[in-house]
Amino acid sequence: MIEHNVAEVMTIMTSSTQAHDLLEQALAAAKIDDFVLAQQQLQAADTALTDAHNAQTTLLTREARGQTVPMTLLLIHAQDHLMSTVTYRDAVSELITLYQKIAGLLAKNAAE
Repeated sequence: MIEHNVAEVMTIMTSSTQAHDLLEQALAAAKIDDFVLAQQQLQAADTALTDAHNAQTTLLTREARGQTVPMTLLLIHAQDHLMSTVTYRDAVSELITLYQKIAGLLAKNAAE
């Protein structure tokens, strides 16, 4: 791998991993009805995903300018990890919404 791509590839991988961990924490918080913490963790995951996307954009910009961005196993792995985490983020967001609705219904039924 060309040395100047290493930083971006590693940023994509580490930021994606951080985002995935934060999403797991967000989902765990929603399971115990701590929706404030769930939203905080979701926002923190979004920040980590932005870092990963920025590194990805740097590589895409290089390629668009005609610079060589070699397809290495590390780059492919980083890209796969990022896209999997983005998909997981969408699912976690939907699950948090469902947990909120279920908690609201349970509270309403308990009050009746």
